[in-house]
Amino acid sequence: MRKLSYKELVIPNKILPRVNTTKNVSPCETYIGQESAFKAINFGLSMDKKGYNIFVVGPSGTGRRSFVKSFVSTYAKKKEKQDDIAYLVDLDNPYSAKVVLLPAGSGKLLKDRLQKLSDELFTRLQRTFESEEYEEKKKEIENEYKERKNKILQELSKKAFKLGYIVKMSPTGIVYVPALDGKPMTPEQFENLSEELKSMYEENAKKVEHLISGVVHRLRKLDSEYSEKFNDLDKYAILFSVEALFEELKNEFSYSEKLVQHFQELKDHIVKNSERLKNLDEAKVYLKHILTVNLIVDNSDVIGAPVVFETNPTYPNLFGKIEYISKMGISYTDFTLIRGGAIHRANGGYLILNAEDIFKYPYVWDKLKKTLLTEKIEIENLDAAYGVNPTISLKPEPIDLDLKVIIIGTPDLYYLLYEYDEDFQKLFKVKVEFDWEIDATLENVKQYYSFISNVVETNNLKPLTSKALKKVIWYSMRLAENREKLSMKMGKVTNLILESDHYSTLRNSDVIDAIDIETAIEEYENRVKIYREKYDEALKKNEIMVETSGERVGQINGLTVIHLGDYSFGHPIKITAKTYVGSVGIIDIQRESELSGNIHSKAVLTLIGYLGGKYAKEIPFSLGVSISFEQVYGVVEGDSASLAETIAIISAISKIPIKQSIAVTGSINQHGYVQPIGGVNEKIEGFYRLCKHRGLDGTHGVVIPEANVKNLVLSREILKDIRNGKFNIWTVNSVDEAIEILTGKPAGKLTARGTYPKGSVNYYVVTELKKTYEKLEGKKRKK
Repeated sequence: MRKLSYKELVIPNKILPRVNTTKNVSPCETYIGQESAFKAINFGLSMDKKGYNIFVVGPSGTGRRSFVKSFVSTYAKKKEKQDDIAYLVDLDNPYSAKVVLLPAGSGKLLKDRLQKLSDELFTRLQRTFESEEYEEKKKEIENEYKERKNKILQELSKKAFKLGYIVKMSPTGIVYVPALDGKPMTPEQFENLSEELKSMYEENAKKVEHLISGVVHRLRKLDSEYSEKFNDLDKYAILFSVEALFEELKNEFSYSEKLVQHFQELKDHIVKNSERLKNLDEAKVYLKHILTVNLIVDNSDVIGAPVVFETNPTYPNLFGKIEYISKMGISYTDFTLIRGGAIHRANGGYLILNAEDIFKYPYVWDKLKKTLLTEKIEIENLDAAYGVNPTISLKPEPIDLDLKVIIIGTPDLYYLLYEYDEDFQKLFKVKVEFDWEIDATLENVKQYYSFISNVVETNNLKPLTSKALKKVIWYSMRLAENREKLSMKMGKVTNLILESDHYSTLRNSDVIDAIDIETAIEEYENRVKIYREKYDEALKKNEIMVETSGERVGQINGLTVIHLGDYSFGHPIKITAKTYVGSVGIIDIQRESELSGNIHSKAVLTLIGYLGGKYAKEIPFSLGVSISFEQVYGVVEGDSASLAETIAIISAISKIPIKQSIAVTGSINQHGYVQPIGGVNEKIEGFYRLCKHRGLDGTHGVVIPEANVKNLVLSREILKDIRNGKFNIWTVNSVDEAIEILTGKPAGKLTARGTYPKGSVNYYVVTELKKTYEKLEGKKRKK
């Protein structure tokens, strides 16, 4: 038990480097205090076996994202450049697409070469089909075809004439009519013939039909023969036009067997489809289509391996998609409408994702796991992947996966996945933990100064003075809630420096001084403290009734903290205890009214164990006690009021009053030892504000656990009043020590005879319990 001095509550000078301003401090871009994380992520990146993906955990604001991006980017620059990825037409399957991997930068080159090839092919085809040489060869074939066709028809005509018929060519084919004197016979002339001649003509007609049938067959064969000759001419002409161009491509891209084969297939396909290419308008469009290179990943400007930080990992953004266009109301797609995702751009390198972003979108986590397990990147739209859309779509050739995934998330999500997702342990074998604080040593403070100097240099800010630096260290300790630690919530520290620079500018100062840091902290609180002000106002107006002077039996000032997300503040609460004759024991009004959380209920049972063990060894605890948090209408949670509750009960039993000028916080165990609690700074400041408003007289103060001394990082205003003896902080290790401070009387130690010294608080507690017991026993005997 002791009262803390001012010197115990300030930052020791021994941990503060001697510098005038940040101009004297070399900026440091490395991340301080994360040696464990540094080793873990370096291991994960260097481990090239399957499943060694990385999950980074730690509180927000500790610089996880910036650290990971910076570290991975630096690491990746030392790696080899990765391939470009392109999709090409699949000439054999219109519902597929060929993938080709090319050295970084070659994708653009290929795209350019094939685009130029398309233009050059069209120009050459146009020139070929319009050339005199082509026309001459075409005419030669046409003349030969006509000559042979005419010869066949002449033979038919002669044979038919001998049989008394004349044959003619018509739009519908070969027709024949009976002849008389070398001229076609009219129907009247045929009717005037004798029956014998008619019969002869009819017999000969059958022979002519047979002759015509044979000629038709020969003509069809001739047409086929010459159609093939025309086709061969076109193929030869096209082959002559394109072969040299494709050979050049084969030589230029000879390092890729797949490309060389594709070029051969393209050449064969173009030659084979000569008829389609003779229509020059159609040829231009068709050539452009089949020679298109859909370059979905271009690594030409990437130094080393790619690093992709996808901040919006929707299904298509991450895994790619197949787009559609509408033609005449019908949806259509082809290989040119394939779009890559972040996983394609990161292939061969590193993909960084925020865990919370992944789980915002349906099916993304399952698809990511499938991709990592199969080590294949497949592009398919979400509706097709899950069988929602029956429309036939493309199924592009999958890509081999070579990727390290780094996910940044919270510890809670990590443990949830580890426990309930059996694939998670297989796929994310490296855990990187970010510390939220480091020891406040001279060396670490030096590194902190270097970090601050880097913030100043990076953001072009004014230099910080030594007093400003000290105030930033104070702020860091306050964030850590520990004078022996520095917070790693570097985002908040950076924001403080940025805002302080703004306020120094308003002062027309060339430097950032302590007053600017304090102003930034104060102005931030002013922007978020409206609820605190409402509580303080209610306390000042006695709407929330808390006494800060005098003494009361069974009444004590406890302390609590309200958390509002971006701001926390403390305030005092009145805790009362009332006793009455009976054997019901201790009743917690909060618990009975279902306004007690589990931890608070446990704390009450703990103090019952302590009181019973200390005072009811000889006689039963024959007393009814009710305890309540006055004017508290929400759920009470936590055990930090158990010391206050215990003392209120002891006061109520012993009839010894408690000083209302002192508030108390602390947790106890069943042996009566006082345990540390959280939010000690906010709690002290909450009671201090009320006392300050009503007037400090040197009697006011707070009792806290001895173990919480290191957590005290108090404002300059409180420290000033402590230094001047207007406000006090006492520390205790046990319930008895707290009793003596709050009552001004000795607690009393148990003697060898098993009794407490007369006049001590514990003596009066035992005495009152005996009296109550005797009353109850007397009543029982009278009955």
